[in-house]
Amino acid sequence: MMDLPIAAVLYAPGDPVHEVLKAFVARLQGDGVDIHGVLQDPAPERGIDAVDIHTGRRTPILRPTDYELDNKVCSLKPSKLTEAGASLRRALDGGAELVVVEKFGKSEKDGEGLADDLLAVMAEGIPTVVSVPVADREAWSAFTGGMGVAVSCEAEALMAWWRRVRP
Repeated sequence: MMDLPIAAVLYAPGDPVHEVLKAFVARLQGDGVDIHGVLQDPAPERGIDAVDIHTGRRTPILRPTDYELDNKVCSLKPSKLTEAGASLRRALDGGAELVVVEKFGKSEKDGEGLADDLLAVMAEGIPTVVSVPVADREAWSAFTGGMGVAVSCEAEALMAWWRRVRP
């Protein structure tokens, strides 16, 4: 079985996964690495935007209404998540040295959201980093067929992984 350059950044509630991924991306971009993918960022008012790492374009993927907040209803917009996946699809067009995705969530566990795009990127052998909640480690392993490695939620652990797999 081929060993693919896949890293699952395992994180628990309260871990600074967003900050770790953001710092990792900024450091590598500063070194001239061509990175594609999406990071999640708080929306200006409330909700979450998917931010295209390569272009900086923001896509509103979560905009909860008062009703959804009060009743704990998920307000994730699947069509917007698919739109945000354009960064992963562009990575397949060539040139991408790394893909980073925050996060492997319920949609991906269900084979939706960014699942197809992630699998396509990983199948091409493009080094891929995905944040994965510790509670979803088994689902991630099933999704990847057990490929890749788990990396702790620390910038230096990610850098060590990158040094091992950099093309």
